[in-house]
Amino acid sequence: MKNLFYLFLLFASIQTAHAQYKPLPMQNAEWYQYGGIALLSCPTCTLVDYKYYTDGDTLINSQTYVKIKKLEVPSINDLSLFPTYTGAIRQDTLNQKIYVVLTDSTTEHILYDFSLQVGDTNNSVLHSLVSDCLGFNTETLYLIDTIQVNGNDHRVFHFQGSCAGNEVSYIEGIGSDFGLLFPNLMDMEESHLNCLKINSQPYYPYSNANCTLPNTISVNNFDLLLDIRIFPNPASESLSISLPENSLKTDGRLFYQTGKEVLRFNLFGGDNQLDVRELKSGIYTLKIDNQNFKLIKN
Repeated sequence: MKNLFYLFLLFASIQTAHAQYKPLPMQNAEWYQYGGIALLSCPTCTLVDYKYYTDGDTLINSQTYVKIKKLEVPSINDLSLFPTYTGAIRQDTLNQKIYVVLTDSTTEHILYDFSLQVGDTNNSVLHSLVSDCLGFNTETLYLIDTIQVNGNDHRVFHFQGSCAGNEVSYIEGIGSDFGLLFPNLMDMEESHLNCLKINSQPYYPYSNANCTLPNTISVNNFDLLLDIRIFPNPASESLSISLPENSLKTDGRLFYQTGKEVLRFNLFGGDNQLDVRELKSGIYTLKIDNQNFKLIKN
């Protein structure tokens, strides 16, 4: 009888653990991502927005996958590393893993692994386009916390990569904070997930998120984008925001990972100091003029 009781507790704990897992949406899902600079279109560099979306099932090596396709504005498919068909994903909900088969390949890789524990390493298939780090990137999980999206708790896995300065967070049931798949333009630290739609309804980061793909991209502030410096990141006490010396006064706004605005301030040409000691730990979006930057507060 005692053994049966312990078996019941074990079964209940397993059920609870799996009940907490938020699966990635595999049908009628759209990820809107700001991709930063399309490297191969330089020197006339172009700021690009992307929409990744599910597009039905496909069979690869006798396994069923969901096709992932991509739209980009402006269209640079003739120059881009990333064709319209980006890959195919499948989900193992029981083991809390998501797998991907990339374009022109039949080899399966782990895309996201939400069964990891703090201290575990992960050989990420998500490319990081930084100097000497094009390809697989060994990541170490250093923190697991939780955010609430539309009334639902989602675990967030924070990784430090083997590439210098490479930080990324994977959000259970949503994807990477840089986007579902490619590109991760970490050289500019500008690629980020704007929002996720499920069944045509905005879900992340909050219900009234502006989930659209623009018709045109403004590049009026391109020079300013190139010259903005934000350090240290992560920050614990003070954040330095350096703008070109000849910059006019501009607005700075800081949003918590839930989408709530927590600070609004003025920025001037040169070095600006922002006191972040009173901010709670987590991931923030720093919006300067029309550009967004990810900030981690320790």
